[in-house]
Amino acid sequence: MDLYLKIATQIKQFFGHDAIDLPLFLEGKILRIEVPIPNIEPLNWLARQQSDVKTYWSDRQGRFIMAGIGTVDTISSSSPISYPSVFGQIRQNLSSLFPNVRYYGGIGFSQDRWIDPSWKLFGNYRFVVPRFEIWTDGVGTFFACNCLGNFRSEQWDRDLDLILDELIQLDLTPLEIVIDPPVQIDRSDTPDLHEWERNINLALAKFADLKLEKIVLARKSILTFTKDLQPQLLLLLLQPNNHPSYHFCFQIDATTAFIGTSPERLYYRHDRLLKTEAIAGTRHRGASIQSDIQLSEELRSSLKDVREHQLVVDNLKLILAQLCQSVKIDRETAILKLNKVQHLYTQCQGILTPDITDTDILPQLHPTPAVGGVPRTQALKLIQELEPFERGWYAAPVGWVGADDAEFAVAIRSGLVDRNRLLLFAGAGIVTGSQSEEEWIEIENKIRHFTDLFTPVNSPTVTGHRSHIER
Repeated sequence: MDLYLKIATQIKQFFGHDAIDLPLFLEGKILRIEVPIPNIEPLNWLARQQSDVKTYWSDRQGRFIMAGIGTVDTISSSSPISYPSVFGQIRQNLSSLFPNVRYYGGIGFSQDRWIDPSWKLFGNYRFVVPRFEIWTDGVGTFFACNCLGNFRSEQWDRDLDLILDELIQLDLTPLEIVIDPPVQIDRSDTPDLHEWERNINLALAKFADLKLEKIVLARKSILTFTKDLQPQLLLLLLQPNNHPSYHFCFQIDATTAFIGTSPERLYYRHDRLLKTEAIAGTRHRGASIQSDIQLSEELRSSLKDVREHQLVVDNLKLILAQLCQSVKIDRETAILKLNKVQHLYTQCQGILTPDITDTDILPQLHPTPAVGGVPRTQALKLIQELEPFERGWYAAPVGWVGADDAEFAVAIRSGLVDRNRLLLFAGAGIVTGSQSEEEWIEIENKIRHFTDLFTPVNSPTVTGHRSHIER
């Protein structure tokens, strides 16, 4: 049977017959039809669709991958987030009878700053349920259609007609896309190296007065290309060399998207089980096995990096003690090896105290010392004073929320697609003893998974920048 016909038949069956038996409490909630399909690679499929609104999420091990287009429901605002209100709306719209319905999205790093025009469409928070999804759980591949539970109103038949009209516009072939990397023509950094050195020195000078132990300062690098970028194609270029990492794309309109390959979990919750982790301290990967091991040992023995990592671990201990009735933290610090860099890594988990929800968890964990600093309040205030740009969703929570579970990553190793520009963001943890040029090079290593994709053409700005770093 033709795949389109198979899916359309299942949707008609649900609307015409299955919905009759649905319990009344599902009225107004989000319902879901799932159809097993032959293997279609989700990101390739997403890149071929014509919808302006696209959503992509892959967990760190690639066990769950979802590509979605369109929206059934959107919860968003440019006003500061009210966690009880937002998570209350999400809980109200979801049901455990449809456990695979999820809201995907994110929250701005800072809720009390002006929103830069580049981030305007994202607002301070935005969560969506896609209309159509292709998803895989490592066992099978499925097509899903989400819809509002208007099954006891006249709107129900109109919803079916609308869905079938949208369905026929989809490309359901399993074709792969041939990708030509975009041509980069310019690059600029904010702050530049001179301003970066000044900011580091200003921050370190205030450590004693503010009782700071650590602050994370970030840089924005703007790459300009010959034509508008296609966000999913960029993510396809990034994927092969960036595991284990979360991969995400939140495309808001035809020319604007936030993409990334973050290695860092903020938290995963299944019922009352909470998992989180500490990632801080960085070295680049070695060119050989021997040099890679040497760099790992150098990282383990670095007083600066160990202290930076321990600040994150100690902070998590305090937070988990407030949220959980039991806590388990790895005794030994591991090394998380990524394609371009490696980090100190400690896993943490706990059993949540009854009545603790995502409303309580998210504002406690975000921002972590790995992207903000210690103490949090003083570090965030100084970040606002020193950083000459708006972080937007960079280093903020991105992920999904379901009826009984949730998962958020920290949106590092990320970039904002704005027509023919790619705005890259990365930060460095500053502690006593930090050197500005070393931290600049660390940031350069962190964005290499993006910058290595492109060959700059006729760009004095880029050439000059690279020659300085390599010196």
